[in-house]
Amino acid sequence: MTVLLNSNFHHASVISNMASLFATVYNSLSFANVLLVLLLLLLLHYVIVLYEFRDMPPGPRLTAIPFLGNAFSLDFKAEKLTDAFKSLRENYGRVFSLKMGSYKFVMASTPEAVKEMLVQKSADYAGRQQTYFFQQATLGGKDIALGNYGPAWKFHRKLFTTALRQYLSDMALVERRVSTQAEKLMHFMEEQNGKPFDPADILQRAVADVICGITFGEGYDTTNPDLNKLLKLNVDFVANTDDAQLVTVLDYFPLSKYLPLKAYDRLLQPVLGIFDIIRRFLRERKETFDPEEPVHDLISGLLHAKHEAECESNQERAAFLSDDYLVNTIEDMFSGGYETTSTTMKWAIAFLVNYPKYQQDIQLELDEVLGGRNPGLDDRANLPLIHATIMETLRVGNVAPLAIPHFTLTDTTLCGYRVPKDTIVFADTESVHLDPKCWENPTMFDPYRHIDENGKLITNQGNFYPFGAGRRVCAGEPLAKVELFLFLSWMLQKFTFIAEEDGSPPSLKGLFSGTQFPVPYKIRAIKRK
Repeated sequence: MTVLLNSNFHHASVISNMASLFATVYNSLSFANVLLVLLLLLLLHYVIVLYEFRDMPPGPRLTAIPFLGNAFSLDFKAEKLTDAFKSLRENYGRVFSLKMGSYKFVMASTPEAVKEMLVQKSADYAGRQQTYFFQQATLGGKDIALGNYGPAWKFHRKLFTTALRQYLSDMALVERRVSTQAEKLMHFMEEQNGKPFDPADILQRAVADVICGITFGEGYDTTNPDLNKLLKLNVDFVANTDDAQLVTVLDYFPLSKYLPLKAYDRLLQPVLGIFDIIRRFLRERKETFDPEEPVHDLISGLLHAKHEAECESNQERAAFLSDDYLVNTIEDMFSGGYETTSTTMKWAIAFLVNYPKYQQDIQLELDEVLGGRNPGLDDRANLPLIHATIMETLRVGNVAPLAIPHFTLTDTTLCGYRVPKDTIVFADTESVHLDPKCWENPTMFDPYRHIDENGKLITNQGNFYPFGAGRRVCAGEPLAKVELFLFLSWMLQKFTFIAEEDGSPPSLKGLFSGTQFPVPYKIRAIKRK
């Protein structure tokens, strides 16, 4: 009983002391004291910011607001994400740093910085930040484009490149598949009979049909209802520029996922629909899969790898070949394969209508080399102007102006500045492609800048990163170049592209949504005699 009484007395004493303390604090909560505490906390915040960014590239420090960072240093009126950083470049130079939500952020916009980041220190900058949207859109970071650097990423990247290399090793097959789609494309343009049309859908469909054969197998194309829906969902995702730019910024602020915003849902909805379609194809192929059959397409290659891992009881590799990983790799092949290539062709047509002289020169070269026969891959060495036009389109059109942001895997440096581990770093390749120190009259479309005085293609002049570089270089670059060459040479041999109305060529303004594509336009395709 005595112990119980003492215990109760002790608890009562503690409660009394706490009540007294709270009363004292409450009585001292004057406006001046509250303001002083807030000022001290704000001062502490800026001390932490200054310490975090010590020796890093210059940037706004005193405008870094708690939880928001330098969000208000961006230009929210900018139509493109790349333009949102314009005032920061003007104030701090082309290599700067800032705080965005929970992340340290560095922009590399000079030729030296981009080369150091993508090429010389590629291993340091090979990561991907795993933000909320990236995680949701890749089923937990299980894809190649957005997945973080590590064993799973390296494994799937190798599978992906091996499949492409195997496909491209059979040039006769590649040429036959692309030429089949090129013939369909020519038939469509002839049916327009010189009337205005928007080439976007038919170009996307032509390239997607090539990719369908590589990914799903011979005979598969967008006439299949599921693959047609797959293409439309991908197109819808890319076309949603407003939500894409908003989510790109919101993703740097982890608390934003709890806000009542519909942008995330709208952007994720087509992605989840895409995965549902791919899962159905995967289930069907599993049911008919025969490990004794040779690899014919990406899906069969993935199923063969899964079968081998299971036979070897390699648990780690088997985990890397779960369905979530497989559907991501398949979607990487499909979306990456059709989107950038078809967008590059849309840019090429827009530029050639605006600069008809180069279109005429290309057609003269095609006539001299080919006579009347159809273009083939063996003609590549003799058609340098087609290649130069593709290169110039990639340079000025900038399909990937910022590429996908990189993430530092270790403490490193950039142009002599400190860049700590877990920093988001953008390679602003558009700034390099339009840098007057690298290119004469950089905003001018001129394919001849890629041809030397002997009429040969210049392929190594540097400061050219349309497919990125280093460990994160686009794995689909070889296939994209083959498709671009064949499709453009076929189109320009058969047709001359002119404006929808005389004096009204396509706008060369770009819209940004992961990739940069031209404002929708219409042109006329006039059949050559």
